[in-house]
Amino acid sequence: MHNRRTSSATLFAAGLLLAATAAFAAGEVGTGAPGFQLKGVDGKTYSLADFKGKVVVLEWMNPHCPFSDRHAREKTMIELAKQHGEAVWLGINSTNPRSGDFETPADYQAYIRQQGITYPVLYDDSGATGHAYGARTTPHMFIIDPTGKIAYNGAIDDDPSGRKPKPERVNYVGNGLAAERTAGKPDPAATKPYGCSVKY
Repeated sequence: MHNRRTSSATLFAAGLLLAATAAFAAGEVGTGAPGFQLKGVDGKTYSLADFKGKVVVLEWMNPHCPFSDRHAREKTMIELAKQHGEAVWLGINSTNPRSGDFETPADYQAYIRQQGITYPVLYDDSGATGHAYGARTTPHMFIIDPTGKIAYNGAIDDDPSGRKPKPERVNYVGNGLAAERTAGKPDPAATKPYGCSVKY
């Protein structure tokens, strides 16, 4: 009986360890970027496989999140997307349709026009893509290198409060994209993302 209990406890502990390892591995730098096929607010379907061989930036976003909305109003992402036109920039919204933060395509398109967002914004209604990447906040940023591996995971910059003037902020994604342009690697490659929790 004692051995049976010990074996059960060992198996349970091993299961917890495997679950923790899997959770940690989601979105980990150096691992292959999880593939996805999502419908955009514009009604078109976008697949990560379509951009094979290119640098891709993923931005988790939510118009109702003050952090995400601040960066939209400040044109942080828009300006970076323009500066690094060789990279593909995709916004992803993993908000559950039952959440009060969920936006219909018509309302979302109105927000996009108002903010001047020029890159595609994709719906991840099920949250499957968000969970695959381990996206925790809006914004939460990822850079995928041309080989399809995650090169950066974390915050957009070092200014969660938004109190620093733009020129004084360290923009991790901008620096990471500049490094990718010269075949280098983002440094740092991982930071702590800040913002509102993703409304899965």
